[in-house]
Amino acid sequence: MSSNEWEEHKLEDVLECLIDYRGKTPTKTATGIPLVTAKIVKNGFVQKPDEYIAESDYESWMTRGFPEIGDVLLTTEAPLGEVAQLNIKRVALAQRLVTLRGKKKILDNGFLKYFLRSDVGQARLKARETGTTVTGIKQSELRQIMIPLPRIETQRAIAATLSALDDKIELNNRINKTLEEM
Repeated sequence: MSSNEWEEHKLEDVLECLIDYRGKTPTKTATGIPLVTAKIVKNGFVQKPDEYIAESDYESWMTRGFPEIGDVLLTTEAPLGEVAQLNIKRVALAQRLVTLRGKKKILDNGFLKYFLRSDVGQARLKARETGTTVTGIKQSELRQIMIPLPRIETQRAIAATLSALDDKIELNNRINKTLEEM
């Protein structure tokens, strides 16, 4: 691939890991390991978790895989297509959410996050959704989504630039909220 080419790949071919806890509901507790649910993945960020599972249940609950910092979270229904990058070390995952991890030196997780949030990424998710009342995407369909990839260095540069912009927007939002409260 030349330095300016972007090649299309099936998502499943560039993923190291896809963790899917759909169909499982943990027993919730007042404290313990934070439970990341689809309802707190919003606008590119994981909101503060307000549900937990018991520390003693963590190992037995997380049998399908352990998420890592930097993994990409994608809501699979109600709503489909909310995307964020995990920034909490030890969390449990709930239903309606999958965790994606790109293959090292092939797919940068930050780039993946921004692709899935982009108009093109959202259109590709929506093109494969099913259902009438509540639409969602099956894992088999998610795996087939095509993703355009430049060289890994370019992916990292794109993700870093967009992340810096997101950080600036978030800072401005916090400043505005503080000013409104004053």
